[in-house]
Amino acid sequence: MTGGAEIDLRSLHHELRGRHGPQGWWWPGEEPFEIAVGAVLVQRSRWEQAAQSIDALRRAGLLEPTALAAADAERVRKLVRGSGFPTSKPRRVQALAHWVRERAVHARELEDAPLRIELLGVEGIGEETADAISLYCFARPVFVCDEYARRLLRRRGMEVPSSYRAFRRAIAPALERAELSVAELAELHGLIVEEGKSAGGHRAAPR
Repeated sequence: MTGGAEIDLRSLHHELRGRHGPQGWWWPGEEPFEIAVGAVLVQRSRWEQAAQSIDALRRAGLLEPTALAAADAERVRKLVRGSGFPTSKPRRVQALAHWVRERAVHARELEDAPLRIELLGVEGIGEETADAISLYCFARPVFVCDEYARRLLRRRGMEVPSSYRAFRRAIAPALERAELSVAELAELHGLIVEEGKSAGGHRAAPR
């Protein structure tokens, strides 16, 4: 990173794992599509709200891309209203469902950068959400540059850029040096969130 102290992500992973214990794959959800839907629904909401909407979709038989893509928009709106943003979120989860139905199989064959570009082209998927989906749904080696990571690294003397994109570029050399596996990166994300919670932080919405 440019300026400030350097970060050793492998050492950070070891330290936080010793303090908070193993986190495993961490992100809530069992199937990739459920995880992706959750990543969209949790935007500017709490985990509890997103989980409520996911449960409603599951009970309705719509937690599957073809079914959700074809569902009546008003029905979807009612099912996910607990996550807030009743106009945009239903439209966004259906846009995601359309993309998964049409492109996900092909997308698995893409390199990391083209996959991310495709994800960013889906309505409602910003940079943080694209990285979370890349990591947890497509098993790509990504460091999720969320607000918890920003706060933690700043407390440790890093000069963290203000924009997500610049933060992502700045952390890239440390990510390359650490040579963390996808599973370790997923766990590191969870450990950073746990550290942020213990420090009194609140989860910032992905973008």
